Amino acid sequence: MKNTKFLTTPIYYVNDVPHIGHAYCTLATDTLARFWRGRVGEENVFFCTGTDENSQKTVDAAKKAGKPVRKYLDEMAENWRATWDRIGISYDDFIRTTEARHVETVHEILKKIWEAGDIYRGKYSGKYCTGCETFLKDSDLDADGNCPDHRRKPEILEEANYFFRLSKYEGAILELFEKNPEFLLPESRRNEILSFVRGGLDDISISRESAEMGISCPWDENHKIYVWIEALINYRTVCPSEDFWNGVAHIIGKDISKFHAVIWPAMLMSAGILPPAGIFAHGFFTIDGVKMSKSLGNVISPVDLAEKFGNDALRVGLLGSFEFGNDGDFSVANFSDFYRTKLAGGVGNLFNRVLVLAKKFKIESRAEISTEILKKFDKKLENYEIRGAIEQFFELVGMSNERLNETEVWKLAKANLASAEKIFSELLGHLATLAEMAEVILPESAGRMREMIEKREGGVLFPQV
Repeated sequence: MKNTKFLTTPIYYVNDVPHIGHAYCTLATDTLARFWRGRVGEENVFFCTGTDENSQKTVDAAKKAGKPVRKYLDEMAENWRATWDRIGISYDDFIRTTEARHVETVHEILKKIWEAGDIYRGKYSGKYCTGCETFLKDSDLDADGNCPDHRRKPEILEEANYFFRLSKYEGAILELFEKNPEFLLPESRRNEILSFVRGGLDDISISRESAEMGISCPWDENHKIYVWIEALINYRTVCPSEDFWNGVAHIIGKDISKFHAVIWPAMLMSAGILPPAGIFAHGFFTIDGVKMSKSLGNVISPVDLAEKFGNDALRVGLLGSFEFGNDGDFSVANFSDFYRTKLAGGVGNLFNRVLVLAKKFKIESRAEISTEILKKFDKKLENYEIRGAIEQFFELVGMSNERLNETEVWKLAKANLASAEKIFSELLGHLATLAEMAEVILPESAGRMREMIEKREGGVLFPQV
């Protein structure tokens, strides 16, 4: 079996523009894709992102913008694609759920589930949140009966729907979790979803008769597939081959864990397809201790930060703010300080000082990469410890700057060049190791780092802002 990696982000709603919460997930997945390309080969890694377009939110947003739905969709999808291009996302495919290839895959998979006898017609009456685009149970609501995410009461809907026999797969889902302890990470998320499954699974509605937009059921043109059901199928739409499906890892936000770790594998089992190999559900973050909100004016554009500080700074500054998988906080003030001290004053200063001195004293030593350090770096990324990998990078920067200052090698070189050359050799090895790590976490600076080392030439890696 080929050693493949198929990495996916969620597909994002197009009813708004990307903010740094979206960028956090996408940059994390991109970083993992870059890491695996360096370890198993570019041809064995496939990375996909995209937009979720078949929703009532889309219709409402288009009406609000005063545009035809198709025109609105095209403009917004291009906005998302352009944002990811601008901040350096190296995706291999960008899926839009209004594409013909997706409609075809949705019909293909749902026909299999239908033929397996796992879809039936029934009536549904429940509390539906338009913001979440899902039915909620009383236990999902806050003390005032509101959706906790959108802070408003859900609508009471009653309509004829088609249902998926999710309850039939309760035992199979539990067995999936038991046989594969790393199916859903981190462990806190796994425990939460396991508790949910052990509480009993109900059959779920998978169609809407009243929906204005969506993909029609292949067996009933009057019903449209519920957006969350068809959106999950995007991963099969873009998968290049079964070889890649064997190595699929969905990177998602924790709020959609139930859909990905319970409903999605059950659908796949019904269709005779292997469940995903793994899912990682990251946490959310606040801005200066407060939840992001348009009304508070604290929604941050990733493009604004990238234009001011650069794509690499955005990547490590955002992903290094807290451990991947946990909730955390992001502060623009702290980010600015991080750029000044850690990137410009730390990484940039180290490369410039060492290479200017190496050139001045005509140091010929080869820059040998430390395989021991790289093994530890690799291990962290294999375990989704993205912040840990970033911290290891900066620990080596700090250690190297300390070594340079402690030895005062520029003075030693004048008195004893042979002794100084040993220290320079060590420092050049550190620079080469940092450049190798940078291919993953500072990809736009990595080539410049290598060039500087090769030419023994100082320069500015991160200009002062």
